[in-house]
Amino acid sequence: MPQQSKTKKTNNKKKLSKAPFVYIVILLIAVVITVCLVVKNTQSKDEKGETGSAKSSSETNETDNGEETPLPEYTLIDMNNTENAKVEGGTKENTSSKLLEPKTYKGLTVTDIKLVAEGGMSRLTATVRNDSSQNFEGEGIVVVFTNKDGSEYARLNGILPSVLPGDTNEINAATTSDIANAYDFTIQSQQ
Repeated sequence: MPQQSKTKKTNNKKKLSKAPFVYIVILLIAVVITVCLVVKNTQSKDEKGETGSAKSSSETNETDNGEETPLPEYTLIDMNNTENAKVEGGTKENTSSKLLEPKTYKGLTVTDIKLVAEGGMSRLTATVRNDSSQNFEGEGIVVVFTNKDGSEYARLNGILPSVLPGDTNEINAATTSDIANAYDFTIQSQQ
């Protein structure tokens, strides 16, 4: 009988001696994973550079010899369509005299209207003057752009800012759509 207990003790020692080895392997795997994550995180921060934004694949393309070359910019703005617009130096500006005429909406007069497409964005800017005797609290609007025949060309959601009586404020609404060829526009409530 004493030999059986020795055999059991020997088997228990073997099992006990394997346990620390398994723990060490698990610990090493955890350390390797942690190091890999830290290195990857550090590399992604280095790629972002000082501005904190990663390079866009649409901005540059790395060639086989490591040089970066600019890629073409893909945009919805059609610089070849110059109906009611002119293109100068990469900027497409609306030239429709009808679009540039002052507009009125709920006691407000909209003037100094500019519709310009540049850098892949079409932007409508204007000055809003409150000609009424009441405060205008601001509201969501839809700018409906039209063609020469009166048909709808495009829609742009925006915000008319609050304006005190006799004061002015600015409209600044933008979209990636090409709306710079519109002939005219009207302002409607979003409601």
